[in-house]
Amino acid sequence: MPGGNLEKIKDNVWKREQDGKRFSVKRYQSMSTIVKVREVHDLLKGASFSNIVPVVADDNPLLFVQPWLDGARAANFKKRVDRTDSLAVLHALHETAEQIDWHASPYLHPYPLIAKWENRIVRFREIRGMCEAYIGKGRVDEILFFARNALALVKKNYRTDKDCTLLHGDVVHHNMLRDEGGIIRLIDFDLACVGPAGTEIALWMHRVLPQIGYDVEFLFDEQPSLQKLDRTSKTLLLYPNELLREWLYLFTLSPASRERHAKQLIPFTESALSHWPKLWYDVERINI
Repeated sequence: MPGGNLEKIKDNVWKREQDGKRFSVKRYQSMSTIVKVREVHDLLKGASFSNIVPVVADDNPLLFVQPWLDGARAANFKKRVDRTDSLAVLHALHETAEQIDWHASPYLHPYPLIAKWENRIVRFREIRGMCEAYIGKGRVDEILFFARNALALVKKNYRTDKDCTLLHGDVVHHNMLRDEGGIIRLIDFDLACVGPAGTEIALWMHRVLPQIGYDVEFLFDEQPSLQKLDRTSKTLLLYPNELLREWLYLFTLSPASRERHAKQLIPFTESALSHWPKLWYDVERINI
């Protein structure tokens, strides 16, 4: 247990006050994970990558300590400025491959996109009966239809060695904090890995598209750097990643929490599926 004046934030995260300063303290169960996270921070610091939070030394090898970012807020993908700035930070992260041979790190493994997405389909099939109780058989069939067909397209051309670089691995909005100075800071490199830069950009777009009505053409016009995405990375947008992830998450919750979450997830699912045919059409047209 970390020392000092503590306020519990999550099961393994505390805010520590000590000598008039505040720190974020995260306790790891796995030595391999914290060693990986420390190396990523050390290498990024050496490459003068400024969009991380400094690491503070601690005697406990399983504690990861950083200054607490007072006034920081999670990126809001509904806002253009947050979309623009978070995307720029991801590009800068991926460009560190010009200075660092990330593939040579013994702690970073290739991002298992195909295996992960195949596994999500298998697990979703296992809970389809429970999902049907919320959204009906037709909607469940739609999710599986889009997932299977998208994955088949991805498998044809996906390569893990193309444009290999460091991937953050979890580009959810609350891992992208805007500090009081307006700088986006990346936190929680627990899932860091190596893989194609376009893969992480597509996963970022998975998070962004629901916030802008799944208007992929609008996003490509707004963010010109997306025009550089290769065809395979654009094809990743066809996979209903967020839907599968959220429905799988739903049944990890307690019954009371599950019902509260379902009240948000059901309309989210209806909206996504109503937009998916046009999203598919738009992506295929962009890929021509």
